[in-house]
Amino acid sequence: NNGADSLAVAADGPFTFATALTDGSAYAVTVSSQPAGQTCSVSNGSGTIATANVTNVAVTCVTDVVPTYSVGGNVSGLTGTGLQLQNNGADSLAVAADGPFTFAIELTDGSAYAVTVSSQPTGQNCTVSNGSGTIATADVTNVAVTCVADVVTTHSVGGNVSGLTGPRLIMRNNGKDRLVVYADGPFTFATELSDGSVYAVTVSSQPTGQNCTVSNGSGTI
Repeated sequence: NNGADSLAVAADGPFTFATALTDGSAYAVTVSSQPAGQTCSVSNGSGTIATANVTNVAVTCVTDVVPTYSVGGNVSGLTGTGLQLQNNGADSLAVAADGPFTFAIELTDGSAYAVTVSSQPTGQNCTVSNGSGTIATADVTNVAVTCVADVVTTHSVGGNVSGLTGPRLIMRNNGKDRLVVYADGPFTFATELSDGSVYAVTVSSQPTGQNCTVSNGSGTI
């Protein structure tokens, strides 16, 4: 009161300053320190003592409204299903198609964000750019998720022929990939197989006057 008579208030209810004033004195009640997370304002806070106690000063406190900001961006190249994004390892978002996206949970100013792919779509690999940073009094809209088709690594199946004197040995891999061999030496089937595929090399046609057998002819890439 009057910039000098201080009073700490811990809870709702009536208050009275310790220093009484004489008739005709001015009073001016102000908030010198706001409570954490709230803003308090004073009404009927100033006037002149008029032969009576002043009891109608009203201090009203409200919870501060903390602004929050969204985190989002754009997905491009998505053709597969099952893409899942996460922000800060918790806020999950399923994305079904190309276009803008926004996480459900907004963040306060100064908060960190980190967007990651928690589940890749079928047959694709998606990467995130501009995915992490700090909220700076604005929505984040520039997170870019780019999806491309998986690059499937393939491997060849082959080996070596020895002892061949007759013409036209014919081999097959998995009963389909046909290879004609005319002489001893290394061979490789034309069709490569992806990792995890099975292979089975067989002789489908023996050379004239000879019998050829296969060893190490089956397995998994």
